[in-house]
Amino acid sequence: MVIANIAVLIGLLLPAVQKVREAAARTQSQNNLKQIGIALHACHDTYGKFPLVNGCFPVNSQGTDWGLPSNPSREGTQQYYLLPYIEQEAVYKSTEINNNGRDQGNSWRSHAIIKTYWSPSDPSMPADPVATNWDNRGLCSYFANWHAFRGGWDEDWQVGGKAAMPRSFPDGTSNTIAYLERYAICGAFRSDGSGLGSTYYERVWGENGQVPNPCAQHYSESASFWCPSYWVDAHNGPGGPGFLNLPQIASFADTYPYDFVNNVTKYLLPPQVTPRVKDCNRAGLQTFTAGGMQVLMVDGSVKSVAPSVSLRSLAAALVPNDGQVLGSDW
Repeated sequence: MVIANIAVLIGLLLPAVQKVREAAARTQSQNNLKQIGIALHACHDTYGKFPLVNGCFPVNSQGTDWGLPSNPSREGTQQYYLLPYIEQEAVYKSTEINNNGRDQGNSWRSHAIIKTYWSPSDPSMPADPVATNWDNRGLCSYFANWHAFRGGWDEDWQVGGKAAMPRSFPDGTSNTIAYLERYAICGAFRSDGSGLGSTYYERVWGENGQVPNPCAQHYSESASFWCPSYWVDAHNGPGGPGFLNLPQIASFADTYPYDFVNNVTKYLLPPQVTPRVKDCNRAGLQTFTAGGMQVLMVDGSVKSVAPSVSLRSLAAALVPNDGQVLGSDW
């Protein structure tokens, strides 16, 4: 009888313990996003602009000898350029960045695990947060919003940072997403490795060797999804897939990523709610919990977005200059 009662008590306690753990992990993820927000603002205070999601910063590299073993790197992800502002100066200037002075500097060379960049809530995250099939580099659970910061194809080495407050955010920094929670590991893994980079991805914080943005989808669609940044999937774009160039994206601003006049989109999909890793959409968004997806706004605040959020509201929060008001469901 005593043993039976103990078993019943354990059965009652386990769900409660699990809920406490989930709440603690979610709080930690929220704190990570807040740290990233503080780092973004500190970087902006220093340079008067934000780094691109992928590219050169704080100056462009036009006319530069790319063979120079620069350290810190002249080329990197936004996550790389934020390292000095999250107490990771040693990683930012590590000799690994330029292969001990022998090669061109790149953030993709780093194998460092950055605790601020991985979420304990991320269902795809292994116990050891490294990309075991992608050179054992540190994984990333937080993705920079390309629509807010730009960068990548046609504006990486050519531009030394683009977005700045307040001019780049006419809709308001409290109404524009800076970072989103998203699965670090996504897709169906094949034991022979043939799906790596097509059906299966391990996204690392320093991956700047693959180029993001809707134009990159046209020229190298599969490779673009390695990057730790997010843009609305342009597979159905006029470039079939993607867009041919940045002017073409601008010319489709009335319908990409959302047609607010007709209240429709052929691009943006709702977030997947805690999908299995093998069912993860490489181009889409995922929630870490059934309660929704946490996002960092450009003003530094963190918000939980319900899985039921309308695509109209989500699109309005992603684009900093569409003139739209966020819906009541936001």
